[in-house]
Order: sequence, then C-alpha cells, then structure tokens
Amino acid sequence: MRRLFVLFLSLVALTSVGFASPHLTVAQEATPQTATGEFPIVPDPAGCTGEATTVEDMLALWYGPGGTPAAAEASPVAAVSMTEVTIPIGAPPADEETTAAVIDAVEQVFSCFAGGDVLRAYALFTEDLSRQFGPEPGTTRDEAEAFLTGTFDPEGEDEQSEIVAITDVMVLDDGRVGAFVVDRTGGEYTTAYVAFAQVDDRWLVDQVIEFGIDDEDGAGTPTP
Repeated sequence: MRRLFVLFLSLVALTSVGFASPHLTVAQEATPQTATGEFPIVPDPAGCTGEATTVEDMLALWYGPGGTPAAAEASPVAAVSMTEVTIPIGAPPADEETTAAVIDAVEQVFSCFAGGDVLRAYALFTEDLSRQFGPEPGTTRDEAEAFLTGTFDPEGEDEQSEIVAITDVMVLDDGRVGAFVVDRTGGEYTTAYVAFAQVDDRWLVDQVIEFGIDDEDGAGTPTP
C-alpha cells in the first residue's frame, strides 16, 4: 500500500497544504505467500467507478463549527514511527465471497489514486481512517477545501503500481477483516497489513500498517 500513501503525499505537495500520512514503519521478517487470484493486478483508473464522497463531508470530519480543527480519534495508524507494533490476527481463510470483496476494495483504492480521484478514494475509507488523512495543524479550512477541489493528473507509466498479492484474508474478533497486501512500484516491493470494516453492504479500508525497512537490523523491502 506504500504507493497509495506516496501518491497521496505527492498530490498534497501540489497544493502546498500539509496533510498527515497514516504510516507505521514496523520490523519485517517475511513476505506473505501469494494469495488466491490472478496477480499481479495493474490498477486501472477506469476501475474507479464508485460514488465519491463530498468535499463538505470531508471538511465536516476535519473541522468543527467556525473552521476549528476537529481532534482525530486516537488510532494506531496515526503514529509516524515505531519499530514494533501488534496487529490484529484472525483465523484465515475468510470465505470466497469476503476474499473477493476485499480484493475488489484494494483494487478500487489503487485505481482511484492512480487516476488522481481523491474524493472517490476517500469514499473507500471509513470515517476513522479518513480522519487520519486530515490536515496537519495550522492548515485552514479554506486550504483544505482548495486541496479537495483541486485537479490532479493520473500517475505516469514510471509511477505505475502493481498489486502483487493479497494474502491471508482473515476474519477478526471484532468483525473486521484483515489481509496482507504486497505492491510493487518502480521495482520496489512494499507489504502492508490492512484491516477492513463492513459499512452497509461494502468493505471499507479501516486501518493500514505498512511494513518498511528496519534501519537497525537491515531488513529490507520484501521480494516474492
């Protein structure tokens, strides 16, 4: 999922507005095995077809009356640097229908970011996760609105991400579903643990924990 965050930050840079990136660096020991399905998946912006959230809904999550920043709820995904983190683990595998829905949700997220469609990408996150993508302190409501209403170019060929694997889809004790997602961008592999929450009749991304390079022990990005 690293490309999701890298692209998000690159979009932010175009607006000169600072937004928080929910990113955890954790110690990594192994690469998940290939999931059931046809991989790699190359996200297609044309696949970003879901209903977009609105600028007003996003600003309501981020700001209170009078433009006062709303405090984000405490969440593990809000931390920016850790060497170890405990992730929720359930009993894999989830059933085929749930697994297919999770794969579809991940593909849609990547497709929306590939096409620079921020509002449709936000619509694929729960409100809790969307709050973690909120503005950094000092960002005014007007600046946040300018970001959300901006126009962003689709990613180029050299920025194209591939979803290499979605594996170990599991039902968690709290009713959410967890999975490991491996993606590749520019020859670099990244693994993330992603938790999904069911809202109405669809699965939305609720938590992301990214596995990065551990500077102390030299563990690198995964290779399949």
